Amino acid sequence: MRLLALSVAALLGSLLPAITVAAPNDGSVSGQIVNKTSGGGSTAGVNVALISFGRKEQAPLGRMFTTADADGRYAFGGVDRDPNIVYLVVAQYANISYPSETPFQLLQPEVQFDVPVYESTSSDDALQFERLNLLVLGADQGSLQFMQMGAIVNNGDRTFVAANPQDQQLARAVKFALPRGALGAQMQSGFDQQDVIPGIGGIQVTTPLLPGRHEFALSFELPYSGSSADVSLQVPYPTAAFSVYLPNTGLRLDSSTVTSGGSAVLGGQQYALYTASNLPKATIVAGSVNGLAAGPGGLSPTQLALVSLGVVLFVLGGGVVLLGSRARPRGATAPLPDDARLEQERLELVVRLAALDERYAAGEVKPSDYEADRARGKQRLRELLRLQRQETLSS
Repeated sequence: MRLLALSVAALLGSLLPAITVAAPNDGSVSGQIVNKTSGGGSTAGVNVALISFGRKEQAPLGRMFTTADADGRYAFGGVDRDPNIVYLVVAQYANISYPSETPFQLLQPEVQFDVPVYESTSSDDALQFERLNLLVLGADQGSLQFMQMGAIVNNGDRTFVAANPQDQQLARAVKFALPRGALGAQMQSGFDQQDVIPGIGGIQVTTPLLPGRHEFALSFELPYSGSSADVSLQVPYPTAAFSVYLPNTGLRLDSSTVTSGGSAVLGGQQYALYTASNLPKATIVAGSVNGLAAGPGGLSPTQLALVSLGVVLFVLGGGVVLLGSRARPRGATAPLPDDARLEQERLELVVRLAALDERYAAGEVKPSDYEADRARGKQRLRELLRLQRQETLSS
């Protein structure tokens, strides 16, 4: 439910402007709870909630409850049609929350929303990565900072659940691989950080994974010594497309698994691209980043910006990618210096535009939306570079 509330809150500002005219409480919301699993059980008696969110308040306002009838049908009456209010229908089936496909406003007296539910399984045979990307955000003395982004797909007709959620590394939850020695893994998008637990070869997330495609992004750092860092990892699921992006700053990736794909421009910045495709489950992607500066170093403004980087990607209708609130390192209370703050925003824009470029190349973003979003991002990057030059001259 925490993820549902956060997702709806992110959508509130993108809806039509609210009308100030008062609306009556004569609305109705109805539909059917449909079990989409082949041979699935009855949805009679399923608990159904109608959750209301305020656009101006940016928070939940209240809930109404009912139960589905013998045919799985539900209905809510006396619903407020205030355009400021956004609604979401959530069905609770087998202890898992299933939301309606999209939040909605009650601009008409009656709306109907069917809600799909599924049986559960602890087998991960239907899981795969549609794409898995490692983006090196920066390299400072003694530390590499990464963003791992992509899409995980549940190709089955059952919700995947962790077999032993209390058993930590043996929980068999949704797995995300990390290089050996990775630190500070933080889930930035797609899953709740509170559901992250340790895993063999990386981290796990105990959030139930519904059938379909799920975007995610997580950040981590990898300490190293000398001039190279071992970034090898073992993909936990079949992976259709695997990519590594390295900044064109003299770094190179030596690997027997991925091959050089030339260069790519992400967010106005040049990256060396390395790719592999159709990796079977449990493939070890071996590789090392070479050309790093040797030895430990102090925490530079760039590192401060990277450590406090928090990117939240919400994939909305039409392929629009938004940036949400940024996370701070634990225990940090003071604001970043101006130069670090500007660098942080620049890096966030790089990640945003990288995701936009990738989704456009995959045909998931309309050309008009892509051009408009990219133009805005590039304009802001130019402004940030100008401000950074001014900071340098004044310091």
